[in-house]
Amino acid sequence: MTIIYSKEVPGTGSETETPTHRFHTTADRIVERAAPNVTNIYGALLHGKETRPEYNILGKRDVVGTVSEDKEVQHKVDGKVETVVKKWSYFKLSEYKWMNYTQAIDYTRNLGSGFAKLGMKTASRVLIYAPTSREWQLCAMGAFSQSMQIVTAYDTLGESGLLHAMNQAKVETVFLKADQMPILSRIMGEIETVKSVVYYQDVYGMPAGCEEAIEQVKAKYSVYTMDEVHDMGKAEPLELNIAGDQDIAMVMYTSGSTGKPKGVLICHQGVMAVAGGIHEFIAPYIDYGHDVILSYLPLSHVLAFFVDVYCMYSGIGIGYGTPRTLTDESVRECRGDIKELRPMVMMGVPQVWNTIRAGMLKQVDKSGWLVRKLFYNAVELKNGLRHYSLPHNFLDGIVFKKTKEATGGRLKFVITGGAPVNKNVQRLMNAALCPMIHGYGLTEASGLVSVQLPDDPTFNNVGAPCPSVEMKLVDVPEANYFARNGQGEVWVRGPSIFKGYLDNDELTRETLTPDGWLKTGDIGEWTAQGQLSIIDRKKNLVKMITGEYIALEALEATYKNSLFIHNICVCADGRMSQPCAIVNIDGAQIAHIADEANIGYDNPSELAGNPDFVRAVLADLQRVAKRNGLTKQETLTSIVVDPELWSPENDRLTPAMKLKRSDIRDHNADAVEAMYERMGLN
Repeated sequence: MTIIYSKEVPGTGSETETPTHRFHTTADRIVERAAPNVTNIYGALLHGKETRPEYNILGKRDVVGTVSEDKEVQHKVDGKVETVVKKWSYFKLSEYKWMNYTQAIDYTRNLGSGFAKLGMKTASRVLIYAPTSREWQLCAMGAFSQSMQIVTAYDTLGESGLLHAMNQAKVETVFLKADQMPILSRIMGEIETVKSVVYYQDVYGMPAGCEEAIEQVKAKYSVYTMDEVHDMGKAEPLELNIAGDQDIAMVMYTSGSTGKPKGVLICHQGVMAVAGGIHEFIAPYIDYGHDVILSYLPLSHVLAFFVDVYCMYSGIGIGYGTPRTLTDESVRECRGDIKELRPMVMMGVPQVWNTIRAGMLKQVDKSGWLVRKLFYNAVELKNGLRHYSLPHNFLDGIVFKKTKEATGGRLKFVITGGAPVNKNVQRLMNAALCPMIHGYGLTEASGLVSVQLPDDPTFNNVGAPCPSVEMKLVDVPEANYFARNGQGEVWVRGPSIFKGYLDNDELTRETLTPDGWLKTGDIGEWTAQGQLSIIDRKKNLVKMITGEYIALEALEATYKNSLFIHNICVCADGRMSQPCAIVNIDGAQIAHIADEANIGYDNPSELAGNPDFVRAVLADLQRVAKRNGLTKQETLTSIVVDPELWSPENDRLTPAMKLKRSDIRDHNADAVEAMYERMGLN
């Protein structure tokens, strides 16, 4: 039986717009909140306490020690390869320590009262500049308990971006981890409105250099530890001061792939509408009061934040982890976060799943031919059985037992978002791990616009509209996308849509229509089953010399099927008939590729500029293009290899792990210029 995931709203649509679509079970209404009596974000915690006061809701692990190991590293000195012994440090962690709903309510109420003692009032703003942690969420909830607002900034945000956020949002209090104190001390001379600084640290001790920075900050601001502020509030607790549903809850700064970060104004109802929308379709798959989720993505990213809020509302325990401690290989004398928590739900961005896929397939390819054949056939068989809703779990114990155990053995589904995930990655995850559901959202929509259901067996789409929004596609004539073909720019409307950009009315008017539609800038297409497929972004559609358009992000998602590469930035402009690319390959993989292609070398770092090596990588990418049915116009004709791993720390990626295209091109400017010369473009 064919399932229709969204329905058209009668009487909508025109020559330039598709009919408006809504989630199939809520086609007669828009979900406005999680429950009638839950009108604000702090209400999520209060609702949880009412239903499960003793349930463990917020879990963390303490750093109880570090373990140093010597590792040999090769590098070139004066033309000679030398082996140097370097010390690598690994964390040793405790078991998860939990805070139940009652304890969380008590702590956040006291913390909010403490913020008030610092002079903060209703609508005062506290900036959270810290990594994902229980402390991050407690700070946010403490502020919400007194109708204060939070301002979110990625902990990897540079000094200029951080300063911009503080001054534009007129922040009064900064909350941060002790590690970030040196950054604050360097910019405090340019900060305009901050009065107080609150920090926390690991129980293992103060990082080197932080004590001096704290003393410098104390010379200008009132500085307290998080527990000191909590104790101030505990001594004189205030009654809860809960905000209204239309009041601003947060200024969430986008990661900023170009220009300064934008401050997105999100109200309480926006987040709780998304929570209510999720609950409409996810409830059958969750055992509330039992299931746990691993939270490690940046809480300054709206996806991670609204998922946390929904978990607090519904009774899904949140265990906090870090990218540095997820796996057993990244810690010592303890288990990694995944195996320690054994979550039922986990989130990740496509780069996480690409890495997992590459590691999984490398292990399979090391096995004998019989094991390889069994594994790949089982992947196809399981996906086929899922497609027809036939029993398929019997394959888990026969073929996929080890892959499931690597993530604790209890995953029910994983959530991916932030960028397109490749079909082959999703097929492998669905079979060897658990169902992968692809979501699509924007900060301006409080996080979620559409999402797949866990039992949806289809690929290349991001599911149906979330029950908290309605959606339509609008003509983009300059790129030949028309509503009559079921294609166009995605427009979204509903209670979860943001209130505007902070101090930027012009951009707000460009983005929001007078009747409340958010212009996402993404190009979408309706599937026959009423799902949304994202084709690309308007600004990433490039018109080639032939007059035809290519979609950069869609091509990048396809080329990531190559096991040779870690990441890729496709480049194209109106002078080209075929695209080129800057390809990111980490050092270990560079050596592996060279060995596979029988290319001699003295040091792996030299291979990025080796013509034979570059040709080997390009040939593999062109094979990927052919296997995936790309046209000649979409097939790479030349590449540059960048051996330095792209990350937010070196400004190649945003904190949301999206490409910073101009920075990538600037870093490889000489090599790109030479590539353009070879292509006859200069």
